[in-house]
Amino acid sequence: MSFYPRRLFISKRKKVLKGFLLGASLFLLGALSLYFVSAIAQFYLPTDWLSNPFIPVFLMALITIVAYKPLDFFFSELFEKYLFKKRSFVHIVLMNLAEELELVLDLQELANLVVNTFGEVLHLKTVALLVPERQDGVFQISAAYGWNISDYRRVAVGQDAALMELIRSSGPHVLVRNRVVRALEWRDANRLAHDFDLLRASWIIPLMVKENLVGLLAFSAQEAERVFDEADFQFFRKFAHSVARKIFNALRFLALERAHVELQDVQSRSIQATKLTAIEQLATGLAHQIHNPLTIISGKAQVLLLQKDRMELDERVHQVLTTIVKQTKRAADITKKLLMFSQGSGVAKEWLHLDQVLEDTLSLISYQTSLEAIELTKTVGPNLPVFYANVQEIREVFFNLILNAVQAIGSGGKVHVTLGYQEKERVVEIQISDTGRGIEKDNIDKLFNPFFTTRHDGLGLGLFVAKQIVHRYDGSIRVESRSGEGSLFIVRLPYAEHAAMTGAVAQASVPAESRHLT
Repeated sequence: MSFYPRRLFISKRKKVLKGFLLGASLFLLGALSLYFVSAIAQFYLPTDWLSNPFIPVFLMALITIVAYKPLDFFFSELFEKYLFKKRSFVHIVLMNLAEELELVLDLQELANLVVNTFGEVLHLKTVALLVPERQDGVFQISAAYGWNISDYRRVAVGQDAALMELIRSSGPHVLVRNRVVRALEWRDANRLAHDFDLLRASWIIPLMVKENLVGLLAFSAQEAERVFDEADFQFFRKFAHSVARKIFNALRFLALERAHVELQDVQSRSIQATKLTAIEQLATGLAHQIHNPLTIISGKAQVLLLQKDRMELDERVHQVLTTIVKQTKRAADITKKLLMFSQGSGVAKEWLHLDQVLEDTLSLISYQTSLEAIELTKTVGPNLPVFYANVQEIREVFFNLILNAVQAIGSGGKVHVTLGYQEKERVVEIQISDTGRGIEKDNIDKLFNPFFTTRHDGLGLGLFVAKQIVHRYDGSIRVESRSGEGSLFIVRLPYAEHAAMTGAVAQASVPAESRHLT
């Protein structure tokens, strides 16, 4: 038996019992009244008076008219407060849910439990739970029943909406669409009707903790003629009061989690900044003290190798010279990487088409991927704006992350690059995924440390360089990986509003044929 038919069964049984008790009480009261009237009448009225058949009928009708409403009220109160204190299966399930939510601190899990249980037991068409966003207090749907995910993620109710104005003025009362719309003038009624339509709702329950609105529960029924009575609304308010406290706790827990993540990010940046300062100082010294001698040593060794045809070289000497060239080149590459940080923030910047920078980077590495039979693909999202940055730095980020993915695969895998713009958050997002061997859990926190590498021929500076460049643009970089399942690197670069406006002007002022990178 489904939830809804069971509720109807309980309700029908209650009505039958109430009707039986009401009828029996009226009959008993009428019989007693007739008995007393007969006893009194025999002393004052003729003996044949009671033999008239209309007299008992009249008395019974009179008793019914006078006593029906008081008795109906009495039995309603009796059922509500004592016999049917837990009125139905629906109330039992929902109140048990409210108690079980006490231990749930994850907002998404809590929201899913509320909307799904509420929708199923009441046999509703749609249910949506809205909670406030952190930034501007706009209410967005956290979970929904009877909605498509793509539909409800676009729904938002601002503080200036007619619905929010009504809640602020009316308080924690269940809002019935037909009632509240009819009570307003046509302009306000149209605004409020729009909000109800946006939430696909016929009823809305504000979820409040004291004076704070922490959520909205909006729902509609399968049948248009479906109604709830005042007893239902009273229960909804009780349920809402209990759920609101759980949502309030979940929101506070979520805020603490976000603050903790932000604090970790600040600490990480501080540590990285300290490392960066030390490396910058070291790089300056290496540029003058090591890089030039390394170049001379490598050059002399290469000259000897080029003259091997004119002079006889022992095979061991030839191998030694080759090793000298190879190792000095490796050392020079390290100093070259480190020298990037001595430039500071004074590098030249321009308006870049990031899709073109990505395309240029992929072409640089395509030869290596073809040799290793690695499939290298990309996806560029729509409405990608121009980005104000240094082209070499952005190319370095692309190159290091893609090369890291290629080297993690080895051969015969896939690397996919996704470049898109999150318009709502004003963030450029870069995702690089691979089908490689993944990263050990203990190594994830060390990935961006300088000179950390799991490859015997690696420098351990590529990811470190990428992270420092990303941080220069106030961005973030993180990795998701499991050993044996590949890795996903996610870079997010904020796109400032003033930069967007200037960029649009700059883009419009450049002829289409000249918008390319060299």
